[in-house]
Amino acid sequence: MSAGARTVVVSGGTGALGRAVVDAFLEAGDRVVAPWIVPAERDALASARADALREGRLALPEADVAEQAGADAVARAAGLAEVLVNGVGGFAGGSSVSETSLEVWDLMYRMNLRSAVALTRAILPGMLARGRGVVVNVASQAALTRPAGLAAYAAAKDGVLVLTDTLHQEVSERGLRVHAILPSSIDTPANRRAMPGADFSKWTPPSAIAGVVVWLASDAAACVRGARVPV
Repeated sequence: MSAGARTVVVSGGTGALGRAVVDAFLEAGDRVVAPWIVPAERDALASARADALREGRLALPEADVAEQAGADAVARAAGLAEVLVNGVGGFAGGSSVSETSLEVWDLMYRMNLRSAVALTRAILPGMLARGRGVVVNVASQAALTRPAGLAAYAAAKDGVLVLTDTLHQEVSERGLRVHAILPSSIDTPANRRAMPGADFSKWTPPSAIAGVVVWLASDAAACVRGARVPV
């Protein structure tokens, strides 16, 4: 690990997009802390990045970051984190408002918004104490387009945008930068299985989105504040 390496926390880092984000930060020379709750996903990342684990550039703490205790445990494992990527997320639904159960609403809130709030609460104090840091939240273009049948998911992702905008107002004068990226369809194996008839050439590969995240967290983007970036 280089002397100038940062510590980066990537929630959702064992998922399809998260794996690409973890890889991109590791390739940039940073240390990455990626919490997990799915053993198979953790094992896949650990196997693929065994070099980084061995060298201490990758840490994989088990933690449910939608719970404050889990988020706090990640903050302790990270130490002085300089970048936070709130990438935990998930999709369920596809039904009208009247047909979407309250359990699905709760799940979408917990996965997509509560996880980001809890982890931000855990990591933010250290950033504020040092007067520097970058937070990148993963929202969705569905938060803006609000398509029929996706109310629970879109509402949760819209909440991520509210979190981003409000946090930006609260901390931008204290040396921190807060952004959101808004993916549309991401080219992942799961999405291809779910939508086999789609035109995959119009989808964005995870590696391209990861490149945007790393750039937003870099010194090259120091003049960019409170951005909403469609990807």
